[in-house]
Amino acid sequence: MGKKISAAAELNVKVDLYADLRDPSYAAAYINDALLEGDEVVFKTAIGDVIRARGVGKVAKLAGINRVTVFKTLKPETRTAFTTYHSLLTACGIDFATRPIKPNSRSARK
Repeated sequence: MGKKISAAAELNVKVDLYADLRDPSYAAAYINDALLEGDEVVFKTAIGDVIRARGVGKVAKLAGINRVTVFKTLKPETRTAFTTYHSLLTACGIDFATRPIKPNSRSARK
């Protein structure tokens, strides 16, 4: 049976993660890793972490999106337009990019 993490330890992990996610390079790598998983929920969770780390109200204002809409956008069951993702990521100082798939990467095997 795995060890149970205390609520305080979980909070410390989130605080440390959010501190790291304030760095645009770290945040971009974090979101890119989530995107490479190929799972929309993982991707939305990563974007949500970055937005929360930077402040939902601040990101919403920079993106020109209502704060409540930002929270709705991040729900797993919500269908989100590309333009909304683009606006949110741009407000966080992150841009979408593509790169060729390496022959030995896990994405190439799918």
